[in-house]
Amino acid sequence: MSRRFILSVVFAALLVLVAVVPAAAGSAVVTKGEFATYSAGFDRGFDIDGHATMVRVPNGETIVGTHVSGLAPNTAYGSHVHNKACDDADGGGHYQQDPAGGVNPTNEMWVSFTTNAAGIGHGKTKNAFWARPEAQSIVVHDTDGKRIACADLE
Repeated sequence: MSRRFILSVVFAALLVLVAVVPAAAGSAVVTKGEFATYSAGFDRGFDIDGHATMVRVPNGETIVGTHVSGLAPNTAYGSHVHNKACDDADGGGHYQQDPAGGVNPTNEMWVSFTTNAAGIGHGKTKNAFWARPEAQSIVVHDTDGKRIACADLE
C-alpha cells in the first residue's frame, strides 16, 4: 500500500471520529446577535457595530464572546449578559445564574473589554454553568454605566 493511501484512510477515520464524538457527547447550543446602538450611544457620538456569540457547551459551561467597534479609543467598557431582549426594558437586568448569588463575575456573565486605538474591543468570558434561556442579550455600558449598545442572542 502506498503512503498516500494509508494517510487518506487515517484522515478519513479522523473525520468520522470528529463527527461522531461530539454527537455522542451532546451538542453545543450556540446563539448569536449583532450589536445595535442605543440612543444613549448615538447621543455620545457612537455608531456601534459588532457581534456577540454565546456557546452553551455540553460539559455545562457557557462561553461568551464579543467583537465591538465604533467606540472611543483605549477605553474600558462594561459589558454583561442581560435577562431580556434589547427592546424589552433595554435588556432588563444582568443575567444571574443564582438570583441570590450576588453581583459578581462568578454568578453573572461579565464580558467587559478595553478598546484599542481604533475603538475596537473584544471580550470573552467562560462561566462554570449552563446559561438558562433567559440569558437573552449582551449590553455594552459606557464608562458611566449608561447602556449604549445591545445584541440579542438568538
